[in-house]
Amino acid sequence: MLLFSRPKKTIGIDLGAHSVKTLQMSKQGRKIYIEEAGYAEIDSEMSIADPIKANTDALLVALTGLNPKQSYIVSALPGNTAVVRYPKIALKPNETLTSAVQRESSQHIPFDLNEVFLSWDVIAKESEESKVQILLVAAKNDAINSRLRIFQACDIACSVFDIDSIAVYNAIERCHLLHPKESVAIFDIGYSSSSIHFVCDMKSVFIRDLMWGAKDILDAIVKERKCDYKQAEKDLILASKEAKSEHPEAVEIATQEVAEAEEAIIAEPVSPLEPLDEELDIDRPPVEVVSFTPKSIREIMVSPMNRMVSEVRRSFDFYEHQLYEKPVQRIILCGGISCYPLIGETLVEEFNVDTVEVADLMSQEVLLSNSKSLEIFKEHSAKFTVAFGLAARGLSEI
Repeated sequence: MLLFSRPKKTIGIDLGAHSVKTLQMSKQGRKIYIEEAGYAEIDSEMSIADPIKANTDALLVALTGLNPKQSYIVSALPGNTAVVRYPKIALKPNETLTSAVQRESSQHIPFDLNEVFLSWDVIAKESEESKVQILLVAAKNDAINSRLRIFQACDIACSVFDIDSIAVYNAIERCHLLHPKESVAIFDIGYSSSSIHFVCDMKSVFIRDLMWGAKDILDAIVKERKCDYKQAEKDLILASKEAKSEHPEAVEIATQEVAEAEEAIIAEPVSPLEPLDEELDIDRPPVEVVSFTPKSIREIMVSPMNRMVSEVRRSFDFYEHQLYEKPVQRIILCGGISCYPLIGETLVEEFNVDTVEVADLMSQEVLLSNSKSLEIFKEHSAKFTVAFGLAARGLSEI
């Protein structure tokens, strides 16, 4: 007789637009034990010609050293392929909650319900027993099927699909980075798009996806420096390391370097005899030719940062003025580019929040193995926020 047992390990797989991040976890008492990490960039040229193969190749690299065959696999769908709502549903007499959700879903989901997969969870109960608030998610079947084709090509069975913005919340909550009676915005910066997840009193209340990401910054660098994206990424990473070494503190208000540079340029005094000089053709000293200085990464980022601020402000205005009328007190940054100091500096200046911080997932509740694969996680754990949240969810289900 064959004996089957549930897996004791879980793997969170974050299939991003730019790269694949993986984390393998297990339980050690009440704590999370991270055993292995994986990372691989997706070939951008192949992604255009054959996206399935490009993602498959990157996923196989990111799974090197992990044990997917004996693990519970959890992955995520991009937020822009799903709809997340927070409806309050009143139960009719003798009606089950499942029936009520099916009845109400058509009023909150802007798609044909035959074309989506519905999932929901109760997040709050009203004082009346017949009324509940749920987190309702509708994911397009096409989006799920495209993900499944990638896993099938890798000969991997995915057990659960989540939404990346919800996985981010799960990671932040699991690492105890949320506090009671606090209004927080979790800003997850992706490659081609981002998301802001608003949390009030440690409860998820609103998610908005932004059509802005790290690619907007890379586009500006490519255009200004006339280079390819690989070089633009190298320039951005180098500038980030230099900025962090110059300002080791967390986040501080940015200095207006461009404005100061302009003020430092003192115009040459104009001679009161200038018209007469021209008539008399008086010899003048040769004009000194000033060599052209290329723009710094900080200067190049001014325009994409302005677009980021515009997108974020729309989200904040809706949350603060139409939902809760309570200002955001803290912003938590996630994603690969979150480590660049100008991101946090800009948010501090523009939104007058108490704190802007980069998510640190290495809390007292998290234990790390001695595997060399975890070096990339230790260097910048915020890059793995989605993968962390997915794997943590898997642990709660095995």
